[in-house]
Parts: sequence; structure tokens; C-alpha cells
Amino acid sequence: MRARLDERPRTAHRRVGTPLLESRNSSRPPQCPGHPEGVPASQAASRGARRRLRHGPGAASCSARQSSARLDRLRHPHQQGGQAVALTLYNTLTNVKEAFTTRNAGVVEMFVCGPTVYDLSHVGHAKTYTQFDLVARYLRRSGYRVTYAQNITDVDDKIIRRAQEIETDPRELATKYEQQYRDDMTALGNTSVDVYARAHDHIGDIIEQVQQLIARGHAYQLDDGWYFDLASFGEYGKLSGRTDVQPEDSLSRIDEHAGKRNPGDFALWKARKPGEPYWDGALGEGRPGWHIEDTAITNALFGPQYDLHGGAVDLIFPHHEAEIAQMESASGAAPLARYWMHTGLLRVDGSKMSKSLGNFTTIRDALVHTDYRTLRYVFLSQHYRSSTDYTAETIAQAQAARRRVENFARTITTADTTESAGRAQDARTAFFTRLDDDFDTPGALAALFEYIRETNRSTTAPGPAASRFLDEVNALLDTFEITADQETDSTIDAALQRREQHRRNKEYAAADAIRDELAAKGITIEDTPEGTRWWRT
Repeated sequence: MRARLDERPRTAHRRVGTPLLESRNSSRPPQCPGHPEGVPASQAASRGARRRLRHGPGAASCSARQSSARLDRLRHPHQQGGQAVALTLYNTLTNVKEAFTTRNAGVVEMFVCGPTVYDLSHVGHAKTYTQFDLVARYLRRSGYRVTYAQNITDVDDKIIRRAQEIETDPRELATKYEQQYRDDMTALGNTSVDVYARAHDHIGDIIEQVQQLIARGHAYQLDDGWYFDLASFGEYGKLSGRTDVQPEDSLSRIDEHAGKRNPGDFALWKARKPGEPYWDGALGEGRPGWHIEDTAITNALFGPQYDLHGGAVDLIFPHHEAEIAQMESASGAAPLARYWMHTGLLRVDGSKMSKSLGNFTTIRDALVHTDYRTLRYVFLSQHYRSSTDYTAETIAQAQAARRRVENFARTITTADTTESAGRAQDARTAFFTRLDDDFDTPGALAALFEYIRETNRSTTAPGPAASRFLDEVNALLDTFEITADQETDSTIDAALQRREQHRRNKEYAAADAIRDELAAKGITIEDTPEGTRWWRT
């Protein structure tokens, strides 16, 4: 039987003082990121049972049902007879939508490929991690006990090259950018991760897994390290349906060697090179390859199989194919993950946003010009499997959509009628039913806006049922700022018009006073060639 994580013996290869993982819920601030306080995954998995999802249709009045006829068309196509259906999701491994069932009832073990910490993260990363933040939130809302883990790649060719370029220590560089990544995630409201697992904390696990692959005949040695033999794993390509490289693949780490048995063979353990970090152990002095880090970490946290693996679509090949080949070859158990989810890319001028193309905007720069809720709305208003264009227009559209919901919230009264309560319940059912269908956030938001449209046309004002519905929506999406004391849009626009008049009259002190007054109320303004923009912060 596999030892529990908190009982797992340390190997001789692990550096002294480095625990297996770190929890975001530590009772004290972490020490130096290289030596955090460790928290067992078993504890992370059992942190407080979440409320069980209850979103069956309510007993709405006849008039409420009539007024929500258009909402009915937005409901889940497989919902029949008023009966709620289970969550379904699209599984990249099978290329079909499947009912979501976990290996252990009520428990989800979830892993998403984390960042390589050699530079600031960009908004393409923000899209992926915000969408998986929603997945974790929704699973918890549905009653699952979720352990959500991300790896931190802090031992890698990219880190070494960048450290050499700026003449610094690779560990110091990785520590700096890991902290900045985690700060960026907090700024975006992405708070669902339970475990951040660093590669350098799992060197012993990596060596152990490579040894397993050697013993089972899946690895061979060349003069620069150990390689995985793709010919030894007959199912290579089962996730992507191919074994060849395509332009969209993430191919920044190609392990070239003339002696490789197969062109796609990849490094498991890289022999020591001058000036590079290394560890000594049974494989000789060296450091891990990129692909092996993830499977060694998930094996340490969850064992050889778990429920859900996620990442961006450009990681399907070859990275996720390599993960499957490694772990299933080492353990003899399949599948590595029961469900594979992949997010679409963020695009700029038709190309994916990436550091290698130089067309990226850092998360920090993006948050200078807009607020985090607007960015979340940009990402979550599109289906997670779709590519998203990142433009000033999409940001403006997100701001307008947010204002529509926030303005509606200000019309909510303190009393419900049978009609208003029934309409809110129908909308709630439609909203959550769409999310049950492969996390269909566009469909869910369409149900929300249809509800707002129908309510605005009605002679019955929304009441507390509407408020409860919006609170549930925002607890998941975190895209709206709904408070009782907000300035209305018309009030803000009027203030900006007065400010603009002061500027035209060169009354700059008066213009600045209006700007400061708005800032004190949480309104940020920005003067652009196209006019003055504003958003709530």
C-alpha cells in the first residue's frame, strides 16, 4: 500500500529541510520559498466539506414560468422532466463529453501544469489559471472535496539560461519569479490552489521514477543523461491522436542528441554540465528533464492515478503525451488521469500570446489599465476550450457587461413577489445547468442576461431572490462588484463631464479634485487619445 504523504520516507537524494509540498492555507507566512512550511496532501484534501450543490427547479408560479419561456431554451439539452443532471465535461482523452465520476466518491484530485518561473507571467497564463480556478470553485460548490495542485517548475533550461544572461543564481531567479507569479494569482482572485509543489522539492521522487523506468526497460543512457524510449510505449499519441509535431505545440524544450533511438525521445535526467545546478544520486550528478517533474510530483501527491489533469491546449503534445508515457510505463496502471481538460489559447493579432513571440502583456501591466474583475470576465465569458482574442475591444465589452449586471443589482428591492421569486429561481436553474454542461460559462451568462432582460421588461421589481442568485453567481465568477453604496454609472459619467470641462478651461486643480474624489470611491480613470476610460477597482 502506498504510504500517506505525511508518512512517506524521505529519500537520501532529497535536500535537507525541503518538504514535499506547500499549502496556501499555512497558519503563518512561508519562509524563504525554497524552504516552506509543509502541509500533507491528506490535510489539504480534507479542508472543510463544501456546501452540496442544490439547484433543482423551484415551484414557480404559472406567470413566472410564462415570463421565463426564453430561459427554458437555455437549459441543459439533456435535462428532462425538471430533473437535474450530473456534471459532464469534455475529455480530451476520449474526445467526447462524459459524465463526471471520480475514483473516490465525493473527492477530486486535480492537477494543472503550473508555470516555469523565469520571468513575469502574462495574461495568457492568466486565462488558463482563471478558468481552472472556476473549475475548482464549481467542483467545491457541487459538494466535492477538492485537492487542487499545481507544480512550480523551478529547475529548467529556461531558468538556467536567463540566470546566465543576467548573471544571477538560478535558484534566486526562480524564487523571485515564483513569488511574483503567486502575487499575480492573488491579484487576479485565483485562490483555489491548495498545493504548490516545486520541482526541486521532489528530486528524490524524480530519481525514483527514472529508476523504475530503467528497470522496466523504458529508458536508456547516453553520454548526456537518461532518455525515455518512445518505442517501448505502444500507446504514445493516444491523447493527441498523433506522434508528429505541429506549429501550435509547445516545443521550447527539444532534447537533441544524435544517438537517440527515436526522434521524439526526451530527456528524463540530464547529466551535470559546468555552471548548472545539479543533484547527486543513483543516476549520477545531474538534474531532471522537464516532463518527469510533473509525474513525479503527482505520484507523490496522489499516487499513479488521479481524477483530473488540466493545462493549456498547446501542452497536449508533446508534454502531456510524455507524462502519460512516463507514468503509465513506470506504474503499469492506466489511465494516469481519468479526465483531461485543456484551455484554448489567448491570441493577439491571430497568434497565440507567448514570451517566445514577444507579443505578450504581463499580468501586472494589464492590471495597471483595468481591474481584475474585468480581466476575469474577459476569460470566463468565453468557453474554456475556445481561443480568446485579447484586445481593447474585448476589455471594453467586458466592462460594459459588468456594468449591466452591477446596475441591475442596484434595482433590487427588499421584497419578493411570487412572480419575481419564481423568475429568479428559473434563471438560477438555467445558469447552473449550463455550468453542469462542460462548464459552459457563455451559456450560463446568457441565462443571466436573459433574466435581467426579462426582469427589466416586467412590472415586478426583483427582490431578495435576485440578490441571492447574484451572490451565488459572483461567488463562482468573482467578476462583478455588487455593493449597496456604489456610485451609479450616470453619476460617474456626469463627474467625468465636469472634469473634462475643467480641463478644457485649464482649471487643472478642479479637474484633479474630481479625479481624487472618484479614486476615493474606488473609481480609476485613464485619459487616452480615444477619450477618458473608467473602471471600478
